[in-house]
Amino acid sequence: MQKRTLTQIKKALKELSEKGWIKSNRLHNTGIGKTLEDYLGITENNIALPDFGVMELKSQRAGTASMMTLFTKKPEGITNAEILKRFGYPDPEFPQHKILHQTITNGKKNGRGFHCKVDEKQGKLLILKNRTVLGYYELDFLRLKVAEKIGNGLILVFANCKKEKGYEYFHYTEAWLLKDIDPKQFLALSKYDIRLGVYRTGKNAGKPHDHGSAFRLTRLSEKNFPLMFKTHKRIL
Repeated sequence: MQKRTLTQIKKALKELSEKGWIKSNRLHNTGIGKTLEDYLGITENNIALPDFGVMELKSQRAGTASMMTLFTKKPEGITNAEILKRFGYPDPEFPQHKILHQTITNGKKNGRGFHCKVDEKQGKLLILKNRTVLGYYELDFLRLKVAEKIGNGLILVFANCKKEKGYEYFHYTEAWLLKDIDPKQFLALSKYDIRLGVYRTGKNAGKPHDHGSAFRLTRLSEKNFPLMFKTHKRIL
């Protein structure tokens, strides 16, 4: 694990940003992270900072609707197969199969009536469709998973993106140091995805594909940093 000072990381990120557009070192979606790691000289996905402990390095495309997945775990009390059987709908391209793609925000029903609710008395995060409980997560488990993933610290770097002649280019423009997440605020501000579909291409096209149920974050806005993290510091 590389040991760096915050000053060194800030300097390296500033120099990287000043390079402007950089060709991706990898053709796939993971190119943004791989390119960042290569230019920072990092061989592991974490950095040890003396004053902040071990920080995980993550990157995100700026201005994208994509979400950052924190972790994937099916709920307790029900299987994904049962959720799909009860609440799925025919895939438009492969109608012989049911799919279910739903994004749920805590306390708010989506268009199909899916929502989440924190039950402090039971110590559970409930996953519901209208008034029907699909399944649940123990709050203690979620707090543990959050702490494992980002509770000890996160350096989140944003990049503008463009494509030229089939290659993707990145301009890394913004970075934040985030530490000590508030579990309750995480539950309030994160999103929960049910991703049960089918393969679209390749030899498995038309076959069921269970992506799992995931807790995810959209691109964090500045106003949300104080709500989610006790420490939030812009370093680029």
